[in-house]
Formats: sequence, C-alpha cells, structure tokens
Amino acid sequence: MSDNLDRLLALLRAEADLIDKIRGSSPFRYKSIQRLVIENGKPFLKRVDSTPFKGKPKSCNEYCFKVLWNYPQLRYCEGFAIDDDLTIAISHAWLVNNTFEVIDPTWTGKRFTGCTYFGVVFNNDFVVDFVTQTKHYGILNSDYLNNYQLLREGFPAHALR
Repeated sequence: MSDNLDRLLALLRAEADLIDKIRGSSPFRYKSIQRLVIENGKPFLKRVDSTPFKGKPKSCNEYCFKVLWNYPQLRYCEGFAIDDDLTIAISHAWLVNNTFEVIDPTWTGKRFTGCTYFGVVFNNDFVVDFVTQTKHYGILNSDYLNNYQLLREGFPAHALR
C-alpha cells in the first residue's frame, strides 16, 4: 500500500470510530458515511490524464455527473480522497475508466500530487436515478434526502457496479 493510502484509511477509521461513539445507540447499520465507505469501498491509486474533462474546483459531484452523462462508458465514484498536502480526508467524487484508473476533473494541476482515493463505484443507472429523484448531485452526502437509506441498510444491490 502507498503511504497516502495508509494515511487516508487511518483518517477515515479515526473519523468513523469517533462518530460511532457519538451515535452509539443509533439503530442504523452504519453510523457514518465513513464507516459505510470503509466497509464497502476500495482503493484507487492510479490516475490518468483528466485534461479533456477539466471542471471547476469544489463541484466534483456535479461535474462528474455531467461528464458521465456524455461518456457513459465511464463509471461514477464517490468516497474520500487526499493528496500529499491534505491533512484531512475530503469527501470527493471522481470517475474511473474500464480499468479503474481515476479520471478526476476537479483535482487537476501541479497542486494535486500524490492523490489517493478510497470509495465505491456506482452503477450508472443508479446515479442517474438518484440525481433525477433527489435533484441533488452527490449520493453519499445526500443520503438524508432518502431517509438515510444507505446508513440504515447499506448499498442496494443495484447501486454498485
């Protein structure tokens, strides 16, 4: 494993453990998005050139959805990411190609070195249905719009690729 992956997983586990203590009596299967992603996600360590898809910073969910709409051969991912300079795990969205290489349209340029991602790959139909139904980009941070279904039950079988 890479140093940044070890660091990212340590950060996620620490956040999840803290939230587990705070929400100790919660009836939900997962007490945090961090725990949901830790238990269902996977690492993404290899990036490819994202220049053709360059989007605005801080709009990863929206921009990845819009790219996905025009390039359905790609897959939409959500989870957490860090780079060499970040000291916290950032909730983030990115795309992957058919060999699971990261295409990140919003973390581009020389500032983002050593980017490491940990998350889940969603089924494209699920992503489109979710955005259409909730009118919000982003799945994990919009779970409240579905009465916390992901935290209560986990991912539906049809949601993940």
